[in-house]
Amino acid sequence: MKILSVLVCLTHGANLPVKDIAPGVSMPIVSIGTWTSGSTTKTEEAKEIVGAWLAQGFRGVDTAYVYFNQKDVAVAIAESGVPREDLFITSKIPGCADAAQSVNYDLAKLNTSYIDLLLIHAPVGLPGACPRTWKVLEDFVAQGKLKSIGVSNFNPVQLQKIMDVAQVPIAVNQIEYNVFKHDEDTIEFCDANNITVEAWSPLGGAHGGQSVFKDEKILAIAKAHNVSAAQVALRWIAQRGHTLAVLTSNPEHQANDADLWSFELSDEEVDTLTQHQKNTTVIV
Repeated sequence: MKILSVLVCLTHGANLPVKDIAPGVSMPIVSIGTWTSGSTTKTEEAKEIVGAWLAQGFRGVDTAYVYFNQKDVAVAIAESGVPREDLFITSKIPGCADAAQSVNYDLAKLNTSYIDLLLIHAPVGLPGACPRTWKVLEDFVAQGKLKSIGVSNFNPVQLQKIMDVAQVPIAVNQIEYNVFKHDEDTIEFCDANNITVEAWSPLGGAHGGQSVFKDEKILAIAKAHNVSAAQVALRWIAQRGHTLAVLTSNPEHQANDADLWSFELSDEEVDTLTQHQKNTTVIV
C-alpha cells in the first residue's frame, strides 16, 4: 500500500489522509461529491450535502460548472465557518472551450479567490481544443487562481495530447472507477505518469444491475473485517493509492464512507476486487 500523509482538520478534529497531487498541494483521499440531478431545478440538496460533510470535520468538496450548484456550495461553506485555507475545493469546466469564462464563473459563484483543483470535465471540443484549453488553465495557475489543474474522463491518448504541451503537469484524472467498472489501461497510464486517479461513482450505484450491498464476494470480505460493503469497495480504491469522491447527504453514511483506515485489505482481497469486473455479468 502506498504511504499517505495525514491532514488534520482542527475545527472538528476529523483526520483524513491526503495525497500530494502537485507541488505544495495535498488533496484529501475522500471528498464529498455534490452532483444530484444535473439540473438547475434541484440544487438545494448540495447545501445539505456539503453542510453535513463539513460539520463532521471533512474538508474535500467536489462540484462542477454543469452541476449548477456552486452558489449553494458557497452558502454551505460560509455557514460552516470553516476557514477557506482548511478546505479543498474541486470544480470542473464543461469541456475544451470558453475556459477563461468558465473558470471566472466558478470563482464568482463559489465566492472564492482560488480553486484548489480545476478539471476539464470531459475531452469535448474541436481538434486541438483541449491542449489550447490547458494553456489557458496554466495561465490561471500562474495567477494563483488555480492551485492545481487536471482532467476528467480522459483516456491515455487524450492525456498524452495534454502532456505534449503541458508546462504544468496534469495533477488528477477523475474517472468512473469502482469494482464493477474500471479502466485498468487508463489507471496504469496515470500511475506511470504521476497523475493522481480520482474515482467518481466509487460504489458503482447499481451498475449493470450489480450492487456492492448485494454482491456476495464484497459482502464476504466485509464480514471478515467487520465493516460495511461500502467501506470495502472504497478502501480497495484508496489502498491502490487512488482518491475518490462519494455522494450522500446522510451524515451517518458520510462518516462510514470516510472511515476507511481502521482496517486493511489483504493483497489477495485487493486482487480479487480488481479482477471482479471480469467475473461480473453486466447488463447494458
